[in-house]
This record gives sequence, C-alpha cells and structure tokens, in this order.
Amino acid sequence: MELANLKDVSVFETAFGEVPGETSKLGGSASNETLSASSLKYETKVPQLEYMCLMMENMVLTKKLKGTIYAGFQKQSRAEAIYDRYLAMAEYSEIYLFGEKDKSLPTHPNIHFVDLPSNAVLTREWFLVINAPAFKSMMVAYDMDGFGTHEVEEDRNFKGMKSSSPKTVKAVSEMLASVV
Repeated sequence: MELANLKDVSVFETAFGEVPGETSKLGGSASNETLSASSLKYETKVPQLEYMCLMMENMVLTKKLKGTIYAGFQKQSRAEAIYDRYLAMAEYSEIYLFGEKDKSLPTHPNIHFVDLPSNAVLTREWFLVINAPAFKSMMVAYDMDGFGTHEVEEDRNFKGMKSSSPKTVKAVSEMLASVV
C-alpha cells in the first residue's frame, strides 16, 4: 500500500460513509443496547464516546485478543486517565496511539506513539480500531467544536460512526498502518 501523508489522513472521512442509514442523536440517556450496536452513525458528546470505547477495550481485555489496535486521542494527554487499560491491552495486542505530543506517557514495548503535527486532520478525530482475528470493531468521531470551546470539555459535540464490518475495519487499519 502507498504510504499516506500523516497530515492528511482521516479515519472519519474514510469510514463514515461506510455505515448506511441516518445519523442518530445520542443524548445522555442513550441505552447500553444502542451504544453497543455493531453499526451506528451518531452525534453525541464525550461520555457516550467513552462508554463505546470502554466496551471495545473490555473485549480485548476479557478475551485476551491478539491483534492490532489503533487509538486516536487528539492529544496524547487525553489517554492518561485510561492508560492503565492500554498497558493491560498491550500484553496481548500491538497498539498505535495517535495524538499531538503534549505529554509523555510511560513506555511499553507494544505501545507505539504516533505524534501528530498540529495541522493534522486526526487532531480533530477520536478513534479506536481493533483488528484481531476473532474481533473486528471500530469507532470514530469528528470533534465538531475542538478543545477550549466549552467550559466543561465533556460537553464537546462529535459526529461519528461505529462499525464491526471486517471490510471497513480492514480498510481503516491498512490506511493507518501506512503512516506508522
């Protein structure tokens, strides 16, 4: 595969159109069933995205999945609060953590940091892609507001999608692999 330019890579632009249907507005009362759907287009805020990611990360941990994980945090400091989960997942999987380097996190032989330039498209995207033989799932959300626009960061608005389509997970994984 041709090497992509990291500055121009977008998980959102690559994957959003792959999920059919209308975009649902997920409020704070979105059910666990809705958030755990295998395919979904949505507009939501930080807490719902955190929950979707937690469910996916728990699959890696409980099933001890061996595979490749790509995680985009916009800024590496945003991974700090849950970094213990990433260290645990790194015991089974190879992890590529994308974000602007605004903080140094502990190293691990299976965690690779992908420092984003400040003008990279991915600095506006939050994503988690799990590509393992026994489990393929991904979510991506575009940050419609950006950092520093809300008094409470959890109030930021995102538009995104979630998919368990092997074809979509493969396409996104290949694109991300081309820049790491």
